[in-house]
Amino acid sequence: MEKSIENSFAGKWIRSTAMNLRRIAVLCIVVALASAAWALTRKQYWTASAITVVPGGQQSSLGLAGIAGLAGDLLPDGLSGIGGMMGMESSAPDMNLVFQVLTSRTVSERIIFRHDLLADMKVPTMDDALLKFGERVSVFLTPEGFFVVSMEADSREKAAAIVNDIIEFSNQELSTIITSRARRSRIAAEEFLSAAEESLLIAQDRMELFREETGLLFPEQQGVLSIDLLGTLETELILAEAELAGVSGTISSSSTAYLEIARKVAFLRNTMLNKAAGDSLSYFPGLDSMPSMLKEYENIAINLETRRAIYLMLRQELESLKLEEAKDSPTLEILVPAVPSALRSYPKRGKMVIMYTFVALFLSLLWIAVITYTKQLLDDETTGPFWKNVLRTSKCQLFPGRKSIKRQRRPS
Repeated sequence: MEKSIENSFAGKWIRSTAMNLRRIAVLCIVVALASAAWALTRKQYWTASAITVVPGGQQSSLGLAGIAGLAGDLLPDGLSGIGGMMGMESSAPDMNLVFQVLTSRTVSERIIFRHDLLADMKVPTMDDALLKFGERVSVFLTPEGFFVVSMEADSREKAAAIVNDIIEFSNQELSTIITSRARRSRIAAEEFLSAAEESLLIAQDRMELFREETGLLFPEQQGVLSIDLLGTLETELILAEAELAGVSGTISSSSTAYLEIARKVAFLRNTMLNKAAGDSLSYFPGLDSMPSMLKEYENIAINLETRRAIYLMLRQELESLKLEEAKDSPTLEILVPAVPSALRSYPKRGKMVIMYTFVALFLSLLWIAVITYTKQLLDDETTGPFWKNVLRTSKCQLFPGRKSIKRQRRPS
């Protein structure tokens, strides 16, 4: 058994390995020292990661909508739409859209410009910078619905800052992209509300101008007070005229009492005429101009109230659309923030030394196996002459000049 092992390929390979063990050890030590020195010259990189989530993105597909669908499948055909009748359709956020925004060129370019990565990467164009940036950044979606954003940079703080900026810029892009009917409706409602606000301001200015021109701040109240005032004046005038008629038969028209009552009657008549025609110094408008003023005021008031109602309706609709948009729009929320890492991600010097040393050991053992197998073929009585002849012929074909030189050197 020992003789068969000694003459076998494995035995010869083990014996050759033992005979060259010192050389193998020296080679591994040299490779280890060289790889250690090479690892010290490599540029260091740190990796920072953050875990984000889109609210509603990790809901199970078998929620209320799934249960309603199963119930509809079990019921007869006429009642198969029970899930739709119950209003249980769930609108999950578009995770593919969020992923596309996270890895979009717009976000990457903003990161490159903000952190001046063109100079750090030493590239001439933005396309080259994007290629290198794509090699350092990593974004993937876990089966549970979480986004993991990682970045490798030449400093701990820069890696964490870039990850946080990627999430921030992505949220800004998501807030501007029109992705739902609610957002389109909200934008249209904002335009309509702006137009309604301008129209309302014009109507308010018209009402203000009317009040300044006519003095009618509260037309209905002022009209009622004006009628009451005229009624009081008329009553006082009738009483004064009755008193004047009563004393005219007993008192001379030149007496002081008679003249006093006559002046009172004249004053009341002039006051009634002024109030009926309108007095610029009075807060009460004249009765002859009151109907036209009230007609104009009613038209302006109707126009103002109509525009105010439209404005309030649009404003209420806009607020409801904002709530619906906030509910439906995908937004990234940070679960685990990116913080500067304590350990570098590259180079792992110990791992590199062990790996290169193992490769050197494997190659040396492989080379010894190749040499041992070649010697076994050449020393074998059945295959040796054939392979020696093949090697001699190949040598003559590859180096034809050596043969002629040897012939010239032979003594004649």
